[in-house]
Amino acid sequence: MKKMNKAISLALSCVVGVGLLSGCSGSGDTNTKKDASKNEKGEKVTISAMVQQSRYYDGLQAMIEKLEKEENIVVDVQVVPDAESLNMIKMKLNSGEAPDMIDYNIPAVYDIVDPASNFADLSNEAWVDNLLIPDNVKCKKDEKIYGFPFLSVPGTHGFTYNVDAFKKAGITKAPESWDEFLETCEKLKKAGITPIYIPKDSWVPQILMTDNFAKALGADKAQEYAEKLMNNEMKWTDIPEFAETIDKYLELFEKGYVNSNFTSATYDDAIAAVADGSAAMHFNGDFFAASVLEANPDANIDMFAMSMKDGVDVVTENMSSPGFVVYKDSKNLDTVKKVFDLWSTPEYADLYFKDRPGFPAFKDVNGGELPSYLQGINEKYIATGKVIPEWNFNVMDLNALCESSLYVYYVDAPAKGDKDGAAIMKQFQKDFEQYMKDQGAEAFN
Repeated sequence: MKKMNKAISLALSCVVGVGLLSGCSGSGDTNTKKDASKNEKGEKVTISAMVQQSRYYDGLQAMIEKLEKEENIVVDVQVVPDAESLNMIKMKLNSGEAPDMIDYNIPAVYDIVDPASNFADLSNEAWVDNLLIPDNVKCKKDEKIYGFPFLSVPGTHGFTYNVDAFKKAGITKAPESWDEFLETCEKLKKAGITPIYIPKDSWVPQILMTDNFAKALGADKAQEYAEKLMNNEMKWTDIPEFAETIDKYLELFEKGYVNSNFTSATYDDAIAAVADGSAAMHFNGDFFAASVLEANPDANIDMFAMSMKDGVDVVTENMSSPGFVVYKDSKNLDTVKKVFDLWSTPEYADLYFKDRPGFPAFKDVNGGELPSYLQGINEKYIATGKVIPEWNFNVMDLNALCESSLYVYYVDAPAKGDKDGAAIMKQFQKDFEQYMKDQGAEAFN
């Protein structure tokens, strides 16, 4: 796994240098409130945490249990549905009643919620020196660290597929082109197997678009176009690759290749369907494959990368790690900092990866044996440097806007059948212009 970390670090070195964020503002306040109740005498201390349902992993639960058993620190966990997480975070912060710890993607959350105004500055914590890629979790406007990450390289995107479902439909290998992919879907459909399972959770369908936007443009052009969009030198409707990608996504629904209960299906349903083989594929980060194996350890699964554009053969990476930010006004700040100190050590962090191998954020942590479903991806792409950042990486300042509009359109369009890719981009361009004006962007006012 350490060799794999090095390979990914090399593959992404040119990406990390570009700079992850530009949306942070304000100045951090290091004079935070002291703990109301330290457990110096061994008394029990309780801290609160909000965790997304799909990320309340067994490994995280084991870390929490270890805290209570050995440190007398109890983590009172509020598990929330993924689709409601962002709204819950904003509501809790606005009310001044946020939990001590909040689970979200680091550093993406910095562009959704102003970190300096809401989260504790963790830049000077001892564990920061042990991060493998500290730049991956910094706010690029003020160079501060407001979040505790679990992963150095969070996830490789691709289709997780049930090998036995493929075999049942007479398919002996993964498709290597978009035309082959459509042929594979047709064979699965005729065999009575749902080719692709997509839930209604708006964060899921967008991954197929952020992946293929990047692949269609290439890393350099993606960065160039993003800068022009943000400077009002180009419109979203001026980039035909976006509409073309969305149209291919909508085509999957039109051809009946997506689960018929799309408007009501949940992310957990997607995991269960691929795990039992009633659905053959799902597009997401490789963490999805780990979840499938948690649901069914006997599932025969693998992964493959796929580009909608002919001649493009790369994978994209999600640059934000699952992790925690800390409420700036937490009365238990010292205890939370102690928790993070412990969680950064192999004694605790190894538990996180025990059943979910990955790429640890910290040195000396055992990320586990490379899972079989990642071996082909690693050999063909990661080890050879054929890795580029997803499109969202280039426009992270727009996370809040995309969450509330564009990603919702991806769910509504196939459900309502009233918009194609061009119409979605036209609507989003209007949203984008208004949003940038509201933000006071000089180029839009």
